[in-house]
Amino acid sequence: MRTLEIIGQKSTRSSSVFKLRATSALVVSVVADALDYIAAPLFGFPVLGDIFDAVIVSLLYNITKSKMSTAVNMIEFIPFVGDYIPVYTISTLMWIAKELKNNRKQIDAETKVL
Repeated sequence: MRTLEIIGQKSTRSSSVFKLRATSALVVSVVADALDYIAAPLFGFPVLGDIFDAVIVSLLYNITKSKMSTAVNMIEFIPFVGDYIPVYTISTLMWIAKELKNNRKQIDAETKVL
């Protein structure tokens, strides 16, 4: 019985950390995509827009630590294509879905062992 309590505490702790990371990444993604649309003329300049995109991609990588999400975020560097698709939000939602699936598998595996 004690083992179940320890697993429950671990999953609760990791769950709260994941919720914080997911919320942070989603807020950054939505704000960055909104700025991409609102400030399109300003970020349309190649150097200025690329600097903004590089900062956002690196910030999201630091939050998510996901290479897949970072690769998808690189679409933002493609002229015209990255400006019209909410790439940051899509990649963050993909990361959240993948992490939730992995967490469920891990919890299922831990409970099967017991």
